[in-house]
Amino acid sequence: MTTNTYTNLARVRDHLGLNTGPASGTTADDATLLNFMGRASRSIDRYTRRKFYPRVELRRYDYKDAQKVFLDDDLLELTTLATQNGACTVASGVLWLSTGDNWNRPPYDSIIVDDSSGSVLNFSGTPKRANEVSGIWGYHEDWSNAWVDTGACLNDAYSASGTSLGLAGAGSVGAGASGVFGEHPRIAVGNLLKIGDEYLQVLGGGTSGNASVLVRGFMNGTTAAAHASGASIARFEPEPDIEWATRRLTGWLFGQKDSPYTNKTAFVQIGQIEIPTAMATDVRQKIDRYVRATIQVVP
Repeated sequence: MTTNTYTNLARVRDHLGLNTGPASGTTADDATLLNFMGRASRSIDRYTRRKFYPRVELRRYDYKDAQKVFLDDDLLELTTLATQNGACTVASGVLWLSTGDNWNRPPYDSIIVDDSSGSVLNFSGTPKRANEVSGIWGYHEDWSNAWVDTGACLNDAYSASGTSLGLAGAGSVGAGASGVFGEHPRIAVGNLLKIGDEYLQVLGGGTSGNASVLVRGFMNGTTAAAHASGASIARFEPEPDIEWATRRLTGWLFGQKDSPYTNKTAFVQIGQIEIPTAMATDVRQKIDRYVRATIQVVP
């Protein structure tokens, strides 16, 4: 199952020209494209040492300072900061979040307790993994606008155990009217959606009149929940550079699927070119600035 891809199937098909001309309407390569979307997304994760999708997690850190917790991952929203043994829970009003010299602008790499508040981090027993940080993790430079309204809503009430959702007022999965920002379709295979606090992955779907059906995948640390008829549906938009790089890399992998594991030489009108089998140079150039710096802590 391919999840947490940084682009969707409709955009990849557009990129490859599969939504127009003789290829329009053919789906024979869709499963292959979905596989490559996943491979491209995870390749970008490994290259940058980051994850560009949101996930709800509790992460534990060693106690090293009474007023600061250094994070090894990107924090988008802080829910709670506590200690593993329940020694204390620090009120959010006395916490500062920072990324380098930037304060209170996600993603964050440290949590600082306001020294004027009189609050401090504390623990009993071992300091190992004593600090518990709960929140939404991932990398996005415009987190407040990362979720966009699809203009779609549920066409009925659904229980937490439902395996598919009907959508009213939506461009269907794979077809339908343009939505926010002219996206066509509004919801496509590969999208990460949010209804209430639940994340859902679009794994497939079809069209039935004005409704669409998509498969629920209980995602990224969120809890499956019941939803009322008419509940609105938001779509996650990854970092734009990352979405472009994923789409480009997916197309490149698709073009290379029958190639040998060596560079190919092609002769065109402008001369001789080399087609590499590694990550394309323009993709690396686009995502280089997102690579997480490796910091060695000297005791």
